[in-house]
Amino acid sequence: MSKRESEKSSNPETIKKSLDDIVQKLDQDANASKSWERSVTSNKEEWEKLKKEIHDRQKALKQLVTDKKAGVIGADEFEAKYKQLQDELTELEFAVYNMRLGTKVQ
Repeated sequence: MSKRESEKSSNPETIKKSLDDIVQKLDQDANASKSWERSVTSNKEEWEKLKKEIHDRQKALKQLVTDKKAGVIGADEFEAKYKQLQDELTELEFAVYNMRLGTKVQ
């Protein structure tokens, strides 16, 4: 990225416009719903995979909490695994947003 591109991308007005565009795409109006439906339909396999991965991570997170409450794992192990699962869920959420937006937001 050139210095000029870097300055442009860190310009507050440019950042605000970019964020406004993203928020508009995520808005819950009828057009956004149709757009989301088209995105899911055209990426059915990817969407089903993402749903399964999210479900699996949520299930693992619930089990982790249960194991900690039961004393099966210690606090250090819980914290490490909890952080890892949260990070994985965050990545999956970004994948869902990117599918919905048709972009690569990070």
